[in-house]
Amino acid sequence: MKKRIISLAVIFAAGSCIWANDYTLENCFDAALRSDYSLSIINDEIGKKILERRDALSSYYPVIGAIGNIQYKSEVPTLDLSLLGMGGGTAELGTSLTYDFSIYMNQIIFDGLSRKYTRLLSENGLNRELQKKTLREDVINQTILQLSYSYTLSTLNIETLTTSMKRLGFNLNQVKLFVDQGFSSELDLLDIQSKLKELEQEKLSLESNRRKILLQISELTGISDIDTLIIPEEYLELLNPDNLQGIEDKLEANGELSLFDFTRRKIELKKKVDEASFYPHVSGTVGAHYGLPGTNFTGTDWQLYFTGGLLVELNLWEGGRRAALLRRDNLSLNQNAKSRDAYIRALYFDTMRKFDELVSLKDQRPAICRDQASASEEPAGKPSVSDCPGQRHSVQDETHSSL
Repeated sequence: MKKRIISLAVIFAAGSCIWANDYTLENCFDAALRSDYSLSIINDEIGKKILERRDALSSYYPVIGAIGNIQYKSEVPTLDLSLLGMGGGTAELGTSLTYDFSIYMNQIIFDGLSRKYTRLLSENGLNRELQKKTLREDVINQTILQLSYSYTLSTLNIETLTTSMKRLGFNLNQVKLFVDQGFSSELDLLDIQSKLKELEQEKLSLESNRRKILLQISELTGISDIDTLIIPEEYLELLNPDNLQGIEDKLEANGELSLFDFTRRKIELKKKVDEASFYPHVSGTVGAHYGLPGTNFTGTDWQLYFTGGLLVELNLWEGGRRAALLRRDNLSLNQNAKSRDAYIRALYFDTMRKFDELVSLKDQRPAICRDQASASEEPAGKPSVSDCPGQRHSVQDETHSSL
């Protein structure tokens, strides 16, 4: 059985009869989203960004660790006891074998706000990938809608040609009778036959184009047995060119532009992180130690003791590396701004081109319907091949033959 798709998109002929609904547009969208490799890559990138954000948040927590240290020295320092007024001889200071087991905790106190901007940077990256996912889903959905739109236009033209060919076939039979009776010339007959062949070739071309559209939808959705699209008219306004008026005001709301804004924010935060390296880095540490000889350098017993301290670090010079990073950040900001302006310009002209195409296609609809009405002269009681909006469209014979 041939399978059909009920596509919630655009139609030029009203009141289509739906004889099979094995697929809905939602099924097509879901299948396309599952099979799209770009979307799969974006989802993986989102997972990475979530982990990067978790890593950035971890810098706010202390680092807790443990150290075990055993050292052997073949020689240990000695002390001349006579220097201490303790008679002659020497005494070893320490032991050749020392043990130290520690648990410590380090906490960053101040790092020039590097942690803050690193966290914001990771959140910005995550939001950017989420926006890319939304945009990719929109592209997939709009592509399917536009293909359905093109499919419907091809179908309507095919129906118009079919109606015209039926009319010419009727005229051909009449002219043959007139030729036999001597009321018409052979040239009239040849003219109609030539016109029929032209329409047949045009119909074959349109049918080939329609099959290509179905193959494109199959490639997007991964559904290999699509034969027909049936599209209700109520979604006509989705591609109404009137909705594109005031395009200058709507350019700033374009989703793709937000990616440039995310990139700008990323560079600005990266610059803040680089600037933080000019500030001192302050951290505190505490530890618990258990070892031999412990704090008593000459002791021979195991000892438990505690340590604590404050560490302040400041890089004074790194060969100009930090200044070079800041200059690179400024150049990246300028580059992103220029790319954004270029995209807005291209988007404007592309949108206006699509606007003109939609206006042209919208104007074709009543003209095609008038052609159908003038070409259709079928016996009473027989369902027409297609009707214009406001009339019913019966395709029962065609559907049953396809099943």
